[in-house]
Amino acid sequence: MKIKITSDHAGHEAKMELARRLETEGYEVETFGSKDATTSVSYADVGIEFAKEAKKHINEKDTKFVAFCGSGIGISIALNRFKHIRCARVSSEEEAKLAKLHNDANILCMGGRLLEPNKIEKIFHTWEQTEFEGGRHIPRINKLDEVGQDK
Repeated sequence: MKIKITSDHAGHEAKMELARRLETEGYEVETFGSKDATTSVSYADVGIEFAKEAKKHINEKDTKFVAFCGSGIGISIALNRFKHIRCARVSSEEEAKLAKLHNDANILCMGGRLLEPNKIEKIFHTWEQTEFEGGRHIPRINKLDEVGQDK
């Protein structure tokens, strides 16, 4: 399984800690965005660049996408501007489950300054292991995929 994780400076530590934990579990992890936690990087710029990367691989079942900023709000707004991206900013395992189950969220987003590393890891695994329910949710997903920027 490939995991691609991005962040601005405010989410850098959470990004690197999740990457370390997932690599220990055998995942192939690639990081994007910030290079450290002290050099300011715009969540908007990071989100736009990550959207371009994600769109190349969004339908690959063996690739998952995660994004962080300080609160998770700014970067999720940047990511959700693009067609076929359904980025869910979550703060609990229940929200992660519902984001995948009902919304088929293809990018998981969290607030790096708001959640502890163990919670972040649990949220990731809940989201990753949940399957999209389909059914009544498909028309809604299709409608969302029709709007937004292409690039």
